[in-house]
Amino acid sequence: MGLVLPAKLVKEKYVQEILQLRRDFVGFTPATQRLDGILRNIIRLQRHQLPHQLPDLILAPTQFYQWALPRLAQLALTPNQLSAHFMRLDRCLQNYRQFLQTYFGFWGQITQEVAAGFARLPGKHYLEVMAGNGYLSYGLRRLHQQVYTTDSLSWTGENQTGRQPWTTVVPLDACKAYRKYRGNIDYVVMVWSPDGVPVDWQLLQLMRQDQRQIPLLCVGERNGCTNSKQFWQTAHFVNNPEIQRLNQCFSPLDLVREQVFWIE
Repeated sequence: MGLVLPAKLVKEKYVQEILQLRRDFVGFTPATQRLDGILRNIIRLQRHQLPHQLPDLILAPTQFYQWALPRLAQLALTPNQLSAHFMRLDRCLQNYRQFLQTYFGFWGQITQEVAAGFARLPGKHYLEVMAGNGYLSYGLRRLHQQVYTTDSLSWTGENQTGRQPWTTVVPLDACKAYRKYRGNIDYVVMVWSPDGVPVDWQLLQLMRQDQRQIPLLCVGERNGCTNSKQFWQTAHFVNNPEIQRLNQCFSPLDLVREQVFWIE
């Protein structure tokens, strides 16, 4: 594997589980490739680098059993133990997003590929609202884009991960930020707006009052774990080649159907 893990990370229960599973499944390439990819991304984030896009982390049981059943004696497992072994692997893969959220405050799937996809859009001026730790803004700035990074920061008193921004974050709520910067931007971007909080809907209504219609690019799960019900009900979705290319950067990590939406 050739990965050097910082001592702080090695102590994390989730990282220990990955290392153990990698030993257990050393001959099963679909598992080891995914586990190695997760470890590399955790190390990248620890080093203040955006992660890379991973392959689909939802591993088909049939793929596992086709490899494992002929090796039952070698693995020294009963069929029931084998099933439990797979469930443990599957659970570990599915917990990747939760670990990043808890440990780094990294909510959306903002990879280097996603940042590069945004940077290829026509226009180079962005307003990020509800930016959290500013991961997308950080990635865009490294690609020479002009970004106004804003967040109300109202939640940082309750969440330690909210105190580790990667870039300068201006303390403004979404509507105030839009009013301040709307004359200087090509896009508004929003990553994982909180579930059930209607500030996203309020922002959308404000943006629609302008004669100049600026696209709102929203990363989240439609009618799922992000954004408010009012927002999804009133959003006008645009399916253009740009958004189709961007969504190729979002691999399934778990049951969350995360995408980027172009909204007018």
